[in-house]
Amino acid sequence: MKKRKIIIRVLVYGVLGLCALLAAGWFIPFPIEGNWIGNWCGGCGCESHHFIRFEDGKILNAPGHDFLELVGTYRKSGWGQYEMELFYDTCTRLVYSTFLLARCDFGDIPDINKPLFRDPLILGCRKVLNAPESEWAQITRGAILRVMGTADERFFVSKTKTNTLQEVETTLNNWIHHKPLQIYTASNEAPPRVIEAVVENGFDYHVHSNQQWIVTEWVGNDLSLPSWKRNRPLDTEDANPVWTNKSFQLIICPLTDNDKAEDSGIYIWAGYERTFSNVKESLERRRRTREAAIKRFYLYAEDGVLPEDVRQMLEPFGIEYRVLDEKILYRGKKK
Repeated sequence: MKKRKIIIRVLVYGVLGLCALLAAGWFIPFPIEGNWIGNWCGGCGCESHHFIRFEDGKILNAPGHDFLELVGTYRKSGWGQYEMELFYDTCTRLVYSTFLLARCDFGDIPDINKPLFRDPLILGCRKVLNAPESEWAQITRGAILRVMGTADERFFVSKTKTNTLQEVETTLNNWIHHKPLQIYTASNEAPPRVIEAVVENGFDYHVHSNQQWIVTEWVGNDLSLPSWKRNRPLDTEDANPVWTNKSFQLIICPLTDNDKAEDSGIYIWAGYERTFSNVKESLERRRRTREAAIKRFYLYAEDGVLPEDVRQMLEPFGIEYRVLDEKILYRGKKK
């Protein structure tokens, strides 16, 4: 009987000790550095491990592949408390961390307003962190460029792509000095909701009315045609090349008997059929890109000093750019 009591007492103390450890890990502040999983990470449906990592002031995202992307920065402001800046966010956020979870108030972004939890898959994280591609964090969000080369051969790295100074200048011209949206319609005027969406997002526009070539070349939902050829212009040599032009333009096709839905796909944007909702989202995305280029433009240069040729290129655009040391992108393989 005495031996049984001892065993029961040990089990009780063990359970209480485990509960105490869990409570401590849940509530007592702890450094945020490490790997986390949660609603920020989302999911990409692939086999590779997906997690968020806080490391040396950098917030790194492992998006399900063997590379890391820099999505923001953080700095300590108290015991288990940090100030966090995400490139796709508009303000500084406070995040509180314990050993087991990190809480951040995303009150105005309810979809990600949930805590992160420590990632228990240590080996899966190490595989990504030690991959050669992860020595330099990639930049895949917003108007963010890494400045490289010399004045004679200047180039920029963004979203794993390399561009010359002239290409970046052309892109900025498209973002900021935006040409009017070219609207082609077979009627006398464009639908009011289209014009309203264009104006709301701050773009100029020019309507090309009575474009009869749209009527004669638009196939529509002709069920007698194979599926790959429906809702496309006729495949003829004299078809108007505007159909496949991917510049800032919109073609409004005539309604057919099968276009009954309120949000039917009768718009051609960048060479592809779109619904009005798609068109509106594209306009909003372009507006956000332009705003990011003007107000939230990040440049990473050696020692945080922007070369003179780059500064002169940017000056006419009036961009409120921020220059940071490129060392923040370098991390090396963490053994």
